[in-house]
Amino acid sequence: MAGGSVLCYSYENELVGGSMDGSLIISFVFMAGAILYSVYQLYFSKETLALEQEIIDKMEARPIARVIRYLLFLAFNGYFANMFFDIGLMLWISFFSVITLGLLVIELKFDKSSIISVLLVIIAFLGNSLPNDYDSFIEYVSEQTEYKCLRIECVKVSEVIVEGNLETEVKIYSIQDYSFDWYLLFARGELILKDEDGNVKEFSGINIGGLWLLDK
Repeated sequence: MAGGSVLCYSYENELVGGSMDGSLIISFVFMAGAILYSVYQLYFSKETLALEQEIIDKMEARPIARVIRYLLFLAFNGYFANMFFDIGLMLWISFFSVITLGLLVIELKFDKSSIISVLLVIIAFLGNSLPNDYDSFIEYVSEQTEYKCLRIECVKVSEVIVEGNLETEVKIYSIQDYSFDWYLLFARGELILKDEDGNVKEFSGINIGGLWLLDK
């Protein structure tokens, strides 16, 4: 029986590992597709080449056209890199690329339709990147603080010195209240905890572009 149990465990691990490898391969395939699509749109599309020529004619500065192209590349692929691989840094790169692109378009005094298009892209980016449930805030609190939260309670693990000895202290906090508010361009989350002694701990945060900023 023991041998059978070991075999079963190994087989399950193999299945889990295979599933993870398959998911990673799919993510790489989609990411490669996103990169190829962006390269085509930015370097071979007739519309993009026409826009580049317009910039060159107006500004007589080809480097500006290249900067805009690079910003579009970073914004597009940074967004999908975060979507497929959950890399928060790439989301920030994408976000600031879009903001910089918008400032360039305004500074270069493009027509109103171009400015409106960039603003709509920024709004769509912010709205689509926001979480739509409370679990995202709970996960962020658990990752960034010493509080590890489940559905109905949180556990705080800390080190304290008792009579000259370093010991681990574990406190259980019940979740007294929580809220999650989704707006068009940002979201807010709040969490109120209370331990057995009546001590209250509050967390609040704001999410911009899919990234939480925690106010401890």
